[in-house]
Amino acid sequence: MRMWWKRLVAILFAVFCAGDLAAQTPAHSIKVAAVDFIPAWGSLDANIRRLADAAEEVARQGVGFAVFPETAVSGYLFSDPSQIAPYLDTIPGDTTKALLPVLARTGLHMSVGIAERDAETGLAYNTAVLLGPKGIIGKYRKNGLNPQDQKVFAPGDTGVPVFDTPIGRIALLICYDDTYWQYARLAALRGAQIIAWHSVSDRVTPGTPAAQSKGDHSTVANVQYMSAQNGVFVIGATRSGVETNPITGGQLYYNGGSSIWSPQGHKLAQAPVVPPEELLPGLHGVYATEITPADADAPRAERLALRRPELYAPWLALHRSPIDANATKTRRKATLVAAQWPEGPSLMEKAKPPKAALTVLPELSALPSGLAPEEIKSRSEERDGPFERALAALARAHRAYVAGSYPERAGERVFHTVALAGPEGTILGRYRATHPGAARGWATPGDEIAVIETPLGRIGLATAEELATPELGALYAVQRTDILAAPAGTPSPLKVEIDSALFSVADPPTGRADFFPYAAAKQNQLWLVSGGRRAGDATAAGIYGPEPVVSTPTLTAAPGAAEVRYQTEIPAVGTWIDQSQLIAGQQAQWFVPLVQPQDSACLKRWRAGGGCPAR
Repeated sequence: MRMWWKRLVAILFAVFCAGDLAAQTPAHSIKVAAVDFIPAWGSLDANIRRLADAAEEVARQGVGFAVFPETAVSGYLFSDPSQIAPYLDTIPGDTTKALLPVLARTGLHMSVGIAERDAETGLAYNTAVLLGPKGIIGKYRKNGLNPQDQKVFAPGDTGVPVFDTPIGRIALLICYDDTYWQYARLAALRGAQIIAWHSVSDRVTPGTPAAQSKGDHSTVANVQYMSAQNGVFVIGATRSGVETNPITGGQLYYNGGSSIWSPQGHKLAQAPVVPPEELLPGLHGVYATEITPADADAPRAERLALRRPELYAPWLALHRSPIDANATKTRRKATLVAAQWPEGPSLMEKAKPPKAALTVLPELSALPSGLAPEEIKSRSEERDGPFERALAALARAHRAYVAGSYPERAGERVFHTVALAGPEGTILGRYRATHPGAARGWATPGDEIAVIETPLGRIGLATAEELATPELGALYAVQRTDILAAPAGTPSPLKVEIDSALFSVADPPTGRADFFPYAAAKQNQLWLVSGGRRAGDATAAGIYGPEPVVSTPTLTAAPGAAEVRYQTEIPAVGTWIDQSQLIAGQQAQWFVPLVQPQDSACLKRWRAGGGCPAR
């Protein structure tokens, strides 16, 4: 009962904070837009004039808040600090001087990416600035610096501010920031209703010559994460066309795809995804929809109420070494299997897991689907009881690794427990679900994660429905998990809605794959296996790879199939990023608020705009 009391307090606190912040923002609708704007490389003055003209046109279309791409007045592709230096601008500076009269006259709010020179230090930052009819509202300097950024820009020093405006509470993020779940989460914790995301997401479409495909990645294919995991609106602006550095001859290929997302993680508007081609500089598209920013307050509070900060400290605030001794170093083959059962009775007795493979069964593996919470509790059993004995016998009979879940009774408490059995017929590890949602009201939250060292690699245990809370996947990443076994129930209503044209893989997951397992695998650069049930045309049984945009498949079980199976290498072969690089690139100095209790003085001060810790 004590744990449930703590969860109730957390939920009430989150709702109270949401209401307190919402009171500052009128519940009115506004037309918002993601703008495709193309600068000419290294043509600062002309780009500023084009940007002012574009702002005029966007306002003429009745837009109240417009988001423009990253580095919109300089271009992006520079090879060293001296090369970009002539095209930097200060804030305030020439760009804001040109834009502010337009905004004052039209009433438009806008945010735009600027290659900024700090007036005091002279350092260059990849910056987004938020402007309104009354002047400069604030700015954000990019934290998630990719290898191209690191050639010319210093790491951001603003943290993740959220700005109160007449149209809503707005956070600014830039491009590669969305590779990391933390920055959008920090924005949500500070009460953001809208994340304005500015990008020059470069990628190439399938069939592009290999010489132009090196480093292929697509941050615009990550934007759904920020909305779905945090309950906020996301306005993501990127550009189209080809950018050429005339000094080096280097090129980047852009495909458009700007998009706007609801707090529930659904797409509201999107620009076409187009082949890269040489285009004239200037305005190339305005993609708009109506939103009510205050509509984000309730879903954001619901998402944040599921957090368990006491489990995250200190792990999620540490800068972990990319050469962590825990990491799997010897590459090995692994066969992954996600079992698929129809709704109805358990098929555990009929399961035939392949030898030496990891098979993940659907959740509550020995029970029929669709049971009411009280019925599930009535069928709970103690550890080492009938379910675990049956799971161990199944693994021993087939010389396999098998994961499944059951309602575990411990005194008066019932946990949703995932168990992993090994080829010798023993239980290798157990995990009590730490983030059970409202649908698991019968389950007491557990207090620790579980990572088991096996010949297949480091296997973590979770349940699929918990993965809506990104902190859980992150805990497994910092423990250098190779495979996350996450039994699922029935299919999630939220699927991958990222435009299929943004994927280079042969069979994009759009419309068929459950979103949160997909997101957890990619954000944490691990393989994720979910056995699950099929309901009509949808299934929860899937295998999710660490790089689904470029190279690794997202596999879902076919109708009538008993399983979906895939053989891969562990640890995952990196493309443009891997788990080590993901960890190394985090700017952990900003993550302290993520591990603070909801009622801590540090978090309260930070939410009000101060430091955590105080500086």
